[in-house]
Amino acid sequence: MDAEAVKLEIKTLEDRRYQAMIAKDAATLDKLLGAGLVYTHSYGGADSKATYMDGVRSKKWDYQSIERPSEMIQVYGDTAVVTGHVKINIFADGKPKLLNSRFTNVWVKGASGWQMVCWQSTPIQG
Repeated sequence: MDAEAVKLEIKTLEDRRYQAMIAKDAATLDKLLGAGLVYTHSYGGADSKATYMDGVRSKKWDYQSIERPSEMIQVYGDTAVVTGHVKINIFADGKPKLLNSRFTNVWVKGASGWQMVCWQSTPIQG
């Protein structure tokens, strides 16, 4: 598969992941997130796949809407790095927040297909 086809596949998977976050679709997230996931939030906290999934299921993070004004996908063999700008409307611990961040995430192709293994976001000031 050429790099452009992989980029399109990763973009489709990103769309599915964000939709699953809003829908609280744990079954889809379970397939899309790798077992070794490290999810680093914009506030500095980090979660494993298990603790992130628990937070989604319990509505610790209740995603309302997600916009990606910019996104770039780079492919390196069986690894894809996605960087960009994300705006997330969320209820975090029951409080409404608008997160405006730059992000980096990493997808790896393994026995279970493409899965996201890393997320890191940094707030944009101002």
